[in-house]
Amino acid sequence: MPLAHGEKLSAYRIEKLPNSHLLKVLGFRKGTQFIIQSKQPFKGPIVVKVGNRSIAIDYDIANEILVEEVANN
Repeated sequence: MPLAHGEKLSAYRIEKLPNSHLLKVLGFRKGTQFIIQSKQPFKGPIVVKVGNRSIAIDYDIANEILVEEVANN
């Protein structure tokens, strides 16, 4: 499912993402696990926590990142 459709405070793993150097620099790679911290209304940014970093991702980019839900640890 697209990251944009994920639920707040749920954990996910990246399955497929657009070829973007910026996403790689921010720590987004296939297999990366993260938690959705917040989702802003009206197609606003989605804030995810990757390791110790919080990253805001544009809704349209989040719609292109395919993820699968994983169990919260």
